[in-house]
Amino acid sequence: MTNDVKSKRAKRKSAYSPEEPPLQLARERATGLLVNLSGNYDYLSDGYYLSQEYEHAGKAILPNDKEMLDAYIPPLCLEKAKPAGIPIPEYYISNGYFDPPVIADPVNPFTLRGKVVLKAGRAKSIGKSLTRNYTYAICCQELPEGSKLIYFQSILGWSVNPNYREISRKIWEVFSIPLARVRIIQTKDGEFLLSDISPLFIDDLGARARKHLEEEITWER
Repeated sequence: MTNDVKSKRAKRKSAYSPEEPPLQLARERATGLLVNLSGNYDYLSDGYYLSQEYEHAGKAILPNDKEMLDAYIPPLCLEKAKPAGIPIPEYYISNGYFDPPVIADPVNPFTLRGKVVLKAGRAKSIGKSLTRNYTYAICCQELPEGSKLIYFQSILGWSVNPNYREISRKIWEVFSIPLARVRIIQTKDGEFLLSDISPLFIDDLGARARKHLEEEITWER
């Protein structure tokens, strides 16, 4: 472990105390479960450390650190979704080569955003960039002919748009991520394929989504 990581952990550990709940903590009314509503659960983020401190104190919290990693690392996300009955696209892991059309997502801690690559012309340069000169892997999701990408907000297993509520509910049940920006692939037959789960902050919620969240939780003060 580097000194930089150690210092970050020490700083976060002193910042959170189960005896003095931070503002991102709430309880789900229906279950009474403690929920981390930081919105960003990336490794070493504030949200990550918040759950870690409560876990270390022996207090159950959603999501826990393992659930965060399962949701945010593309191949882990897809592999966890598949046996749970959530449809996913065909995908493969590569060190740089891929055959468009694909969504190429990085699998490394330094590159956060992937690329939608529809034609072969820039595949080589994009592959080199996303793998950081072929050092890290990329997760390549195949885009079926006639499909389209859709993004929606998932709030405790609910979406403003009724079309996405079923898959949103499944994501909450399987991944325990309370706030998520979800990417799905809609096939030409209308099937939804889970493609990605990424951060969503309370400040990014619209009025209806915020109202629903407030109805579903009680804040820990």
